[in-house]
Amino acid sequence: MAVSTTKNQYVKNIVIAGILTAFSLIIPLFPFKLPFPQPFSVTFAAHVPTLVAMFFSPWVAVCTVIGSTVGFFISLGPIVAIRAASHIVFALVGAYMLKKKVNTYLVFVICAVLHGLGEAVSVYAFGPICGFANSTSLTYLIETVFGITVFHHAVDCVISVVLLVALEKAKFLKNTGVIPKKTH
Repeated sequence: MAVSTTKNQYVKNIVIAGILTAFSLIIPLFPFKLPFPQPFSVTFAAHVPTLVAMFFSPWVAVCTVIGSTVGFFISLGPIVAIRAASHIVFALVGAYMLKKKVNTYLVFVICAVLHGLGEAVSVYAFGPICGFANSTSLTYLIETVFGITVFHHAVDCVISVVLLVALEKAKFLKNTGVIPKKTH
C-alpha cells in the first residue's frame, strides 16, 4: 500500500508540475503587464503558479520557475528572464518552510523579501551587461525593483490564497494553512 501511495503521489506531482509549469510559461506571454521601462516589469499573476507549486513540493516549485523563466525570456528578453530565474531562491525556501509546517503567511512574507532581494541583485548584477546602465542606482534598486517586487508579490499572494482555498475545499490539497482551523 505504501508503495502505491508513493507512486500515486509521484505521478500527481508530475501532473501538477506540468500544469503549473504550463501556466508559468503562458502567463508572461499575455499582455497583463504594467508599463514600466525595462529592466523592470510587472505581470500580475505571474508568480501564482510558483506560489501554489510550493505547497506541492520543492521539485514542482523549481519546474514552475523554469517555465516562467522561459516565458519571460520569450516575451521580454534576457534581463527579465534573469529576474525570473532568481525566483528559484524564494520558491525553494518557501517550499521547504511549508514542508516544515511554518505558518503559511510568514512563509509568504519571508518569500516576498527574498523575492525583492533576488530581483534587485539580478538587476544590479546583470542590468549593465544587458544594456541598462542606470539599473545600478541604489534608489532605483530599492524603490522600484525591491519595493514594487514586494508589492507585486503581495498581490500575487492574495490571488494564490484564493486559489489555495479552492484547492483545499476541493480536497486537492490538505492543510495549506490559509484556512483557519476551527476550534471547538
